[in-house]
Amino acid sequence: MKKRFSSLLTCMFALFVILLTGQQNASAQVEKGTLWRDAVVTELDVDFDGTGFHARWIFHRCDCGDLLVQVEQIAPDGVLTGELLMVDGQALLSRGFKQQGADIEPLIQAPSLMLQLTYELLNRSQPKGPLAVSKKQRWNETEKKVDFKLDTGLATGVFAAPWKVKGSGWETDAGHRRFELVFQFDNTLPGQPRETSSITFSGDLDFRKQGFPFPESTDLEGWRIQWLSLNDRESEAVAAGLTLKDLRQQAKDL
Repeated sequence: MKKRFSSLLTCMFALFVILLTGQQNASAQVEKGTLWRDAVVTELDVDFDGTGFHARWIFHRCDCGDLLVQVEQIAPDGVLTGELLMVDGQALLSRGFKQQGADIEPLIQAPSLMLQLTYELLNRSQPKGPLAVSKKQRWNETEKKVDFKLDTGLATGVFAAPWKVKGSGWETDAGHRRFELVFQFDNTLPGQPRETSSITFSGDLDFRKQGFPFPESTDLEGWRIQWLSLNDRESEAVAAGLTLKDLRQQAKDL
């Protein structure tokens, strides 16, 4: 009797594990209507071909509207690393950047512009969104007349036509999409022979629901802050004892 009871418990436990795993896999799937820009975590590598500039940015998006960016930028004149935290689209915080100037707004301009460009290129390559990508797809799109214009609210950019994007995308795991893209655009100066430039993008998009890396109780000591919504031109050290929850409330009260 004890053996039969033990076997029954074992079977029930195994069934519970299977059901639980199935639920987790189901919740990890990309949902219908999901857009490329809905990725919760975006790992992005960018090479500006022929310039010696390479960037690796990891973007963590919060349902509350905050954005954390982990930065590693390599250029011929040095390496730049640190973290950026945008709260409610109003307050920009930075930590870990050596020899940074008082104005930290320029630190977020390149990451935000390249993130928007990546999402737009993916949308052009596969307009049905990440749900339409499972097995590896190859993309090749060309625009001959219309310039590629970007505006993140923090920075603007224009890539002249003709331009084209070529690459591929595929599913690596439930809730994940991997991509590789080469973006070529006209870079001809007035009165000069025609010249093209290119940017190579690669990365991983994680669409799974997950917690933000910093809980509300996070003490922001050691960060610098600049209120972009108040047109501040210089950052200052965060006040002692200020938590992320406090800062979010300050942003809402503005």
